[in-house]
Amino acid sequence: MKYSHPAYRRMIRIDQRIREKKYPNCSAIAREFEVNPKTIARDIEFMRDQLHAPIEFDKRKNGYYYTEPNFFLPAILFKESDILSFIINERILSQYEDTPYYEAIQTAVEQVLQYIPNDMFPEINGNFVSFHPMPSSQIENHYFDIIQQSILNKHQLKIKYHSQFRNEDTDRLVDPYLLHNHYGNWYMVAHCHWRNEVRIFALNRIMTIEPTEHGFERPKDFSIEQLLKHSFNLICGGETFHVVLKFSPFQARWIRERQWHKTQKLTELEDGSLILEMDVQGLSDVKRWVMQYGGEVEVVEPKVLREDVLREIERMSLLYNKMN
Repeated sequence: MKYSHPAYRRMIRIDQRIREKKYPNCSAIAREFEVNPKTIARDIEFMRDQLHAPIEFDKRKNGYYYTEPNFFLPAILFKESDILSFIINERILSQYEDTPYYEAIQTAVEQVLQYIPNDMFPEINGNFVSFHPMPSSQIENHYFDIIQQSILNKHQLKIKYHSQFRNEDTDRLVDPYLLHNHYGNWYMVAHCHWRNEVRIFALNRIMTIEPTEHGFERPKDFSIEQLLKHSFNLICGGETFHVVLKFSPFQARWIRERQWHKTQKLTELEDGSLILEMDVQGLSDVKRWVMQYGGEVEVVEPKVLREDVLREIERMSLLYNKMN
């Protein structure tokens, strides 16, 4: 997609001259830009009809003026990096056409980018970068809209929610605090009256949803950052464990490149191996993460995680030995 509007510079100039009370007319602006006066007339028509500029022509002064003295045409001043960022954002959005907000955000981006002059970046079309989106769960978009409105209006929701861990559906009354996106998947952070605590609900596991007229007040001290401070892969609540992992010199090359957890601490060892420490909740997901590295990582602490990984290794050994 190419973003440009050839009249950009002319309209900015027309606006400037009007606000300077110079009463510009089509002929004067046309001479300045070396175009036909009819082109300037079309620019003014666009400003009046599309940008809602209150432009009128004063016959006595033979020029245009604003009937609202404080009106001005927003001047969009971009550096190259700003423009490229907008275009990259549009490309990111194009990978998620089925996600909420896509159409609204895309429209907003296009409304801004249409005023970039085509002589500024004539070949920009967004084909200089590509993205491969994370796989995401399908959700009911109208559920998303209901939750969003309930958050804004501070109204409770009745939901039927499917728990994957227990493999059962339960009826819940919740106070929705906010919507949260995690690696492409949408979640509702809400106070659950059944559990009497703040929980995180995957939107794709909400079976039914019913808005209510019952209001609620979100605690003033609620903070999503604080809630997720020790979470690992959105698993939060319960005991916090100090996890110590030792990665082999080979695997350490990749581990030191990324921030795996907000609380992590890395310690380099003389043989090239790496110690990663972090304080987390949700050891089940930590175990699944650790297992993907096989023999390139050792769980040092806590003991409960080390034993759980050992049991998993033994179970896998039995499974694969049956094939021999």
